Amino acid sequence: MKYVPLFLFCLVTLLLCQCKKQKESVLISDLNGFVLQEEVEGYKRPCSQNINCAPDEYTTKKTIRVNLHFIDSPEQNATWPLTEGRDYLKKVIANANKRLGKNQKMFLPVGNDTPVLDPGFRYKIVGVEEGDDGFYYHIDSLHYFFINKGKNRNNYSRDVMKKYAVAADSILNIFVISHPQDSLSSKTYKAHGAGVALGTSLKITGLYSRRDDPPWSWGTLLNHEIGHVLGLAHAWGSDGCDDTPVHANCWDRHAKRGSTGGPCGEGYSNNVMDYNNQQMAYTPCQLGKIHKSFHLMNSKTRGLIYDTWCDLDTTETIMIDGKVEWLCARDINKNIVIAKGGELHLHCRLGMASGSGIKVSEGGQLHIHSHARINNACGETWEGIELADKKNVAKMLFVYGQGRITEVKRQLADKNPQL
Repeated sequence: MKYVPLFLFCLVTLLLCQCKKQKESVLISDLNGFVLQEEVEGYKRPCSQNINCAPDEYTTKKTIRVNLHFIDSPEQNATWPLTEGRDYLKKVIANANKRLGKNQKMFLPVGNDTPVLDPGFRYKIVGVEEGDDGFYYHIDSLHYFFINKGKNRNNYSRDVMKKYAVAADSILNIFVISHPQDSLSSKTYKAHGAGVALGTSLKITGLYSRRDDPPWSWGTLLNHEIGHVLGLAHAWGSDGCDDTPVHANCWDRHAKRGSTGGPCGEGYSNNVMDYNNQQMAYTPCQLGKIHKSFHLMNSKTRGLIYDTWCDLDTTETIMIDGKVEWLCARDINKNIVIAKGGELHLHCRLGMASGSGIKVSEGGQLHIHSHARINNACGETWEGIELADKKNVAKMLFVYGQGRITEVKRQLADKNPQL
């Protein structure tokens, strides 16, 4: 066996140490003074396009806070007692969540190849203080009934919401309301299920009148009305999504296309925002519209979800090892590492959790395009951008136009000179 002389071993070790020093990392905490790149001619911001916001492998799952109000008549015969109502509606919410987890492929257009995505959100019943489980019972002679036809219709009235809504800016309030008692006594009156979404609250009716129906039969109605709260329109018309074609809004294949049309056959929908016997499909564009609002600062629907993006998850790191384009605003609660050969292109706002950072490995690239912004959306700070090779900063970080970073932890900035 040959041995390396001690002096030669020391020399090699010294050279290796020097090489490591040459590749000292640098933290970017402020882009002031950074050399900006020219954006590609004709560049247009993609952030407003719904489809670009459809959930993907990097999307943080969202939990929507909800509570439930039972509005009863003075005779206390228009809804369940609180305990029974609580048990029934818990099952309704559970079924609605189950249906979200079983998003179906779209029936229309016939033969389509529309992708099927997990909606990326679920519901959770919450209260606002200790001992409050999110279920409320009210006796009210003026507001216990729901009328959606005729001169006395009140389905669009917000009076019951103004009177009883709890934390409406942060919780989706669901009001379970009866049909008028005098109407129910008529043999010709049909106690149908119906609902209406108004702001961040909604009203649903028919549940108690048809209380012998199983709770799972109401999951689709609830998802439909919450879809309206989250910004979705009826899908049979022009709803701003190319993957929800205009159609006759048939209930099922046996229904007719209008008063003179033939049977619908395969031309009926299963979209949750149509009126049909399925209501089990959300399209990528519809989900993109929902998530775009979730990530829009100060939007009403953003206020309804838990801000899980504020708390750093150290159990997992987002690895970028190829070219990735983020074409919509998003909030991330993990560290991001751009590996050798990886490229991350930011075109919109990226919210980083407190304590998180972005590390660009040697041979990786981070592109902050025109008007893109990296921030902390929780009133705190994040750690900044670490570039692995101080001598090749210009080959690792590319900033275009008005691209910027904000809310970086200040003490780190003090220790690292601005470029």
